[in-house]
Amino acid sequence: MERTLSTVEACTREVRIELSEIDLKPHFETAYLGAQASISLPGFRKGKVPIPIIKQRFARDIENEALDTIADSEFRRFATEEKIRVVGNPALTDIQKSPSGVTFTIRFDIMPDFELGSYRGLVVDRHIKTVTEEDVQAEVDRICLRAATFEPAEQIINSMFVATISMNELDRETSMPIIGAEAKEERVFLDDDNVDMHLRSSLANTKVGDTFSYVAETENENQQPSNSRVTVTDIQRVAPAEFTNEFVELITANRFKTTEELRSDIERQLNEYFNQASRESLENQIVDQLVKSHEFEIPEPLVHAVIHQLFDDFKKRNEGAPGIEKVTAHDVEPQFRPSAERIVRWELIRDKIIEAEGIVATDEDIVAASGRYGLEEEQLRMIMRQNHTVEDQILAEKAVRSIIDYAIINDVNVDSEQPVI
Repeated sequence: MERTLSTVEACTREVRIELSEIDLKPHFETAYLGAQASISLPGFRKGKVPIPIIKQRFARDIENEALDTIADSEFRRFATEEKIRVVGNPALTDIQKSPSGVTFTIRFDIMPDFELGSYRGLVVDRHIKTVTEEDVQAEVDRICLRAATFEPAEQIINSMFVATISMNELDRETSMPIIGAEAKEERVFLDDDNVDMHLRSSLANTKVGDTFSYVAETENENQQPSNSRVTVTDIQRVAPAEFTNEFVELITANRFKTTEELRSDIERQLNEYFNQASRESLENQIVDQLVKSHEFEIPEPLVHAVIHQLFDDFKKRNEGAPGIEKVTAHDVEPQFRPSAERIVRWELIRDKIIEAEGIVATDEDIVAASGRYGLEEEQLRMIMRQNHTVEDQILAEKAVRSIIDYAIINDVNVDSEQPVI
């Protein structure tokens, strides 16, 4: 048996495995035994046809069918003996048969070999946000708005109104409604910042039955905007719920009794939210710096695997959206590829850091993780024995904490963008 390894690209290799008749013989014998169970001939029961007769009648077909399995077996043996970390599925690209044996050509990807650069002493900003009474009140206002009631009105006098409008697109040349085109009906809440500013301005002080011309905004400045005739068909005044103790009891199912209790909980939740956002920003800065400082080729199978993960998440988030069932991973690959490459590069760097720091999952880590997952410690250990995902997550989190501990952190006030002294 001879093996010839060559480099195709940075992370792609190709190996030629030449097997002689002697090398092939044990593989073929195994194939004959495997085929015996399904073969039946006159005079023999199924599975009882002697091997010599099987060789005489079916040798060529059985041996040809066995070649893929032989190639896979020999490649696995090669990768194990050479301690090669194969990524993805190897591809059998060629089979050449000759009187002396068979030659397989197999292409495969490997983990990149790169030198870990500096990851200690990174300079990052930690965003500090102090929750104010104004922040709490803004959330209270949103809660009351979500529980608002609606009252019929004849005229819009401020932003706390919802207008139902009928929009007829106009012909660009005649400025007349397009014959046969259906009117589009919309409900517009004037206090919504996402509503087109020009539409909100045109609706100010209008009454039911008023009409006006409206030119829609376009995302592309080169795109011709549509012009519509808008008719106000209904107006509702928005009356936010009154923030009282009774209201608090109702919306919290008696979890809180007073407005102050709910305000306190809102403040707590906002602090948790801002702290989490600060943590994520810190981690993103670290990842960005390390990804930019480590330039190496990454295996394409890993990138494709992450693209498909991102695509699956995208499909779940947009389930039910018109046309989503027709979108494929190939359609969105250009949009997802930069993120996928960043994720793969970071995970490879992180694994190197875990190795360099000698990071392991300790008993304390497992106890803490069992609490987060709501599992008994022994349950979590059993899961970890069957699946390495939980342990990998623990190691990943410890690696990030380690890098943060080594980092030089500048605290910056989010509101003022000034350093916190």
